[in-house]
Order: sequence, then structure tokens, then C-alpha cells
Amino acid sequence: MAGQIVVVNFWGSWCAPCRVESPEFQAVSTDVADAGVSFLGVAVRDQRQLAQAFTDDFAITYPSLFDPSGEIALTFRGFPANVVPTTILIDRDNRVAGVYVSAVAEEDLRAILQELLAEDPSGTPTTSPPDD
Repeated sequence: MAGQIVVVNFWGSWCAPCRVESPEFQAVSTDVADAGVSFLGVAVRDQRQLAQAFTDDFAITYPSLFDPSGEIALTFRGFPANVVPTTILIDRDNRVAGVYVSAVAEEDLRAILQELLAEDPSGTPTTSPPDD
């Protein structure tokens, strides 16, 4: 996923806010897939069958890892990825660009992704040439 913006969402089938944001994340994922944005779900503290039913029920098409013990969250040292839901945005330079420790509204997710897409890979906002 080098050079891509990545949205990592930690969720659980038992999490009420996750049930609200998951269909919205799916909609955004579909809309921005061709723009260089990838989504990855991480099901934590869950049972495999319940996690699979959750992704099926909400027709989630982006990949989701099953991580019942939270080992993946441990790799995000310094970030509260063990709180569900948590969403971590990673920019094109593999830097953490945003952390949300609650449900993320669809319009907020779209806004931050637009900002990240407007940056060049060095993290500098791109500018248009002045109109003559």
C-alpha cells in the first residue's frame, strides 16, 4: 500500500457505534478506491463467526483482519488502537495523519480524506497555478 492513503478501522461486532460507521465507511471506501485510498478493518475482541456475520450483514468489501487478542493494535504504539471504534489514517508517506477514538461521521471522514488527497507525497498541500 506504499504511496496510498490508508484508513485502518478497529471494530467489533458487539460495538454499537461500529454498526453506525461501518456502512458509511463502506460507502466512502467505494467512492475513493480509485483515488489511492485503501481501507483495512481490524476486528478485535470478537468471535470469528460474529465478525464474519458483521462484514456480511453490512456488505463490507474492503479487507478486514480478525485479531481477537488485539496484537495488531499493539503495533500502533502511542496510539489508542485498543479502544473500539478507533480509526487511524495513514498518509502517503506512511505517517499517522489522524486518530479518531470514537465513531467517525461519514462527512468528517470524507473531509479529512480530501485534505490528504490534496497533499503531495511530501505532505505539502498542492496548489494550483494562479489564474492569469
